[in-house]
Amino acid sequence: MHPTSTKSRAPRNEAPRAAEGGGFQAPRTQGVAALSGSQGVVFVEYVALLLLVTITGAAAISTLGVPLMNLFRYQQFVLALPFP
Repeated sequence: MHPTSTKSRAPRNEAPRAAEGGGFQAPRTQGVAALSGSQGVVFVEYVALLLLVTITGAAAISTLGVPLMNLFRYQQFVLALPFP
């Protein structure tokens, strides 16, 4: 990339720096360095997806659980009758 290109994020008087882990520029300060890491992002996304699926499943079970239990008990009652 040409140093005077408008697409560069570095100031015009400073050449872009190479980063250690990829194609992003190296952070200038420790505060920015703490916010620019991306190592745990995928893990956090998996945890969020797992929580969403778990909460949705728990809501479905609690919503359908009581009617299904009542239906099951009714079927047990009907099958246990001495006459059809």
